[in-house]
Amino acid sequence: MDRPEDRLALIELLERDGRTGRAVDVHRWPLTLGRALDNTLVLDDLHVAAAHATLAPDEEGRLVLTVGHSDNGVLVDGKRLAAGQQQVLPAGGALLQLGTARLRLRLRGEPLAPERRLIFTEHKPATMALQAALLLVVMTVRQWVTLDPGADFTAWLPLLFGLPLAVIGWCGAWALVSKLFQHRFDFWGHLRLVLPWVLAVELVEAFLPQLGASLSWPLLWQLSAPVTVVLLALLLRAQLAHVLPQHGRIVTGAVAAVALAFGGVSLATLNRNTDRFTRAPYMSTLPLPALRLSGAVPPQALVESMAPLREQLAQRVRKARDIEAEESADADN
Repeated sequence: MDRPEDRLALIELLERDGRTGRAVDVHRWPLTLGRALDNTLVLDDLHVAAAHATLAPDEEGRLVLTVGHSDNGVLVDGKRLAAGQQQVLPAGGALLQLGTARLRLRLRGEPLAPERRLIFTEHKPATMALQAALLLVVMTVRQWVTLDPGADFTAWLPLLFGLPLAVIGWCGAWALVSKLFQHRFDFWGHLRLVLPWVLAVELVEAFLPQLGASLSWPLLWQLSAPVTVVLLALLLRAQLAHVLPQHGRIVTGAVAAVALAFGGVSLATLNRNTDRFTRAPYMSTLPLPALRLSGAVPPQALVESMAPLREQLAQRVRKARDIEAEESADADN
């Protein structure tokens, strides 16, 4: 508009990703909306009536929405108004839906949210290269520690080729999602997101069990799995929020629900298989004796800790026999 001082309001037609597809200046009231060509704002939607709604100020200067002869009515900030109903719109504007068309009404008195800082304005290749190098070092050390002495070179192929291909494929898939929702192939933005989170996961899985063994704290070993799940959930949340920045609460709720469901299923499966909710500490590769920071445990302590094992095994045997007897009885009947 050449003279913005004459703009009374602005109506933005939103696309499916929440972006503004078209903006229409409002320079006089009343404003009519509908499919007929004599409306101020024409909506080419078969779910919109010919004269669907009207916007006009009342005697007190408040903007009022009046629904016309419409079977579908109007959604005002999620609340449905039927034909003939009216509603005073808030001074800050409102989100309207007529048929399948979503409109955002912005008024002159609309309070503006603070400017959001662009996190990924620069991709910082030096920082990304450093993170990639640290990730490679951590994974190399972890692979070297877990491999048997004299292992064939093929044992290193997953690290040399599997990891880069997995990261490239993962970021490429998310870049396609960005192309769908944000109309840009943001491969480097997702790569910058992935690297620090994957590095954190590798550090947890590589050093937390070793630290637990050195200090004789089994809890640290048991924490490695849930901490890894939390880090992966945060990575998923960060990537979804990067693609859908306007739906932060929905993204957070969805990721939290998935993480809780996955955790519940994992705990139920573990309890079914082991009759406990935590895995017994076990490491395929023990830390070096020089790294052991706690004192030695006497053999008698090990014997005493294994004393309840006899009764636990006996209970499992009795339970298995009861199940077998019930199945035999059902088969006979």
